[in-house]
Amino acid sequence: MERRNTKEWITSLKIALINNDLKKLEEYSKREIPHFSSTSEAKEALNLVTQATEILNTKKNEIGKILQELKQAKKFIQSSSQSNIFNIEA
Repeated sequence: MERRNTKEWITSLKIALINNDLKKLEEYSKREIPHFSSTSEAKEALNLVTQATEILNTKKNEIGKILQELKQAKKFIQSSSQSNIFNIEA
């Protein structure tokens, strides 16, 4: 029965990677990795987990850059609106 669970775990992780399913990948990053009965399964799982980690790190970096851009845009808008207050035209 345990072998079936490890195969299901590997298959589900592969599907999440193929679909670039960030929610599933995050779930897998928090799950306990099952005990594999063979070295080949363990190596395959390690490879899949490495790929998942790379995808999550890439997305994290992309989101960080977007957040920085939004913060800069917010500062610009705030400074523009404050300078417009004092440039009243009659």
